[in-house]
Amino acid sequence: MEKFDIKKISEVDPFLLKEFYSSAFHYEKTITNNYMWRFRNGYNNCEPIALIIDNKICGHAGLIPTDLKINGLNKKAIWFTDLYVLHKYRAMGFGKLLTNEWMKICPLKITICNDKSLNLFKKLKWKYNHNIKRNIKVLNYIGLLPFFKKFKRSSDIIDIQHELLDISSVNNKILSEIIEATNRISSRMVTGLVRDESWFKWRILDCPYIKDIYIYRYQKEFLIGHIQKKNSLKKMNIIFSTHDINNEMLNLILVWSKKNNIDYLACIAAAKGSVRKNFNFRKSINFSYFSDNDTETNAIDEFNDIQYIDSDLDFI
Repeated sequence: MEKFDIKKISEVDPFLLKEFYSSAFHYEKTITNNYMWRFRNGYNNCEPIALIIDNKICGHAGLIPTDLKINGLNKKAIWFTDLYVLHKYRAMGFGKLLTNEWMKICPLKITICNDKSLNLFKKLKWKYNHNIKRNIKVLNYIGLLPFFKKFKRSSDIIDIQHELLDISSVNNKILSEIIEATNRISSRMVTGLVRDESWFKWRILDCPYIKDIYIYRYQKEFLIGHIQKKNSLKKMNIIFSTHDINNEMLNLILVWSKKNNIDYLACIAAAKGSVRKNFNFRKSINFSYFSDNDTETNAIDEFNDIQYIDSDLDFI
């Protein structure tokens, strides 16, 4: 094995990091330029690590620090993201080395991963389940066809007028209402993800694509959507909702989405959630987690409120 060094990303040249992220992960420019936001860098004194060989970045193990509520107590944790080793250095043990170093950063670890990564985590004795589903609702089938996509032209202008839905871009007042509603619900939860005021400030107010985020209120329920336009397609990720999305609210969102030329909606919800009946396609997600404490892993196995806003699913 060649001589190497493992450094925190705060110790690495930002120019080299941005270059690496662009080539390795093909991030959107907005995300590449705001990688410190992406990784919530420094929260709970946690940050990603990079593999350095001959003064070049040759590997990376990313993370997003967070807090979990486990049996009524708040615990520090990290989402595992963005494990990558340059092709030249694969099959040489660097991937396992990076993962082992990453696992030392925090005792409580969670991730949403692909099948290849899940196989690695199984070898490291991580637990896993498939209780969460990615759900897709197609609104414009013709627009998805390659032949029609090249002729498709949809406006970037979003009409926020609606008779029954209160729709707005992000502002402090309505986000405070969402935080208050979330706090009321989470106070009754024994186990789950902690989404407090600090978390919402980082994830929404400081978000580099905040201009593409819209908030929908119907009666006392809130939903946050991220509208993206890519490859001639316009989609909306429902990144967060304070409650299970009921049929009435979903139908209002669907009508509004069609009016605004959105081709499809996507959300993440528990496999047994009510939303599953209204979406065309569903796919299981690999959720994996690790702790030396069996009580903690048993509690995490019951998590049922993971959404797009968590981890990095909304911007990969």
